[in-house]
Amino acid sequence: MEIYEKIFVRMDELNISQLELSRRTGIATSTICDWKKKRINPQSDKLVSICKALEMSLVDLLCDEMSSTERRLLQYYELLSDRFDNRDYLSGSSNRRVSIITDEENNRIVLINDKKFRGLSKDDWAEVEHYLMQYVGNYYEIAFCAEKVFIDTDFPDEYANSESRLALKGPRRVAKANAAQAIPELIQIAIPTKPNWEKNKEKKHSKDAKNGWYRYNIRFGIPIYSNSGDLERYNIYTAIMLVRHDEDGKKYLYDLTTIKKETSSPLES
Repeated sequence: MEIYEKIFVRMDELNISQLELSRRTGIATSTICDWKKKRINPQSDKLVSICKALEMSLVDLLCDEMSSTERRLLQYYELLSDRFDNRDYLSGSSNRRVSIITDEENNRIVLINDKKFRGLSKDDWAEVEHYLMQYVGNYYEIAFCAEKVFIDTDFPDEYANSESRLALKGPRRVAKANAAQAIPELIQIAIPTKPNWEKNKEKKHSKDAKNGWYRYNIRFGIPIYSNSGDLERYNIYTAIMLVRHDEDGKKYLYDLTTIKKETSSPLES
């Protein structure tokens, strides 16, 4: 049996959809679909994450008959992979349950797999603001242009209490609250708007945005659950990531604004 065939047999056994496998591995749904449609095997660098997602070993996936030496080598490789995963977990990245996928047009979307915040009351937003403090003092890189974006002490307050946030209603308010869980990934997938830069016009930002403002497009998905608690789909939102260019020469994340739900079909589970 080919590797791709074993993957789909195991998916059927676990009742896992292609979208769910994409969410667990970060592999695009279109790529997963191609394995079956084109009868091709996944690239080797994807195999460990696939095995973890499908709760199987590399030995089970790769080989029907193999020598004891080959088995030991694969088991050793899996052990090393587990150690690296544990390192990521201890750094706090794995327990946020956030993943990045690509759509059929190869555009990236951040999937936020927990609705941690209700985002409907003042107390909810105090909790969001407190949560955002974990990012202060760190920086993350925009993959598109290798630009570093820093997180300063003004960000949590602006994110939770800005006029644009107070104007949000219903699902858009909940979406922004839960997007707080994915700040590093949202920075990573950001794409510059056209035009990307704008001169600062506000006196109160004469220093912290002395070199102007930058805007980036981002997309993220929020899960929708049935009454029984099963995942039904993801609603996809677009937003503008607003970055200020400080007099110190660094770029700092300021806020996520202009949050809108896409009118196209949501991602189905």
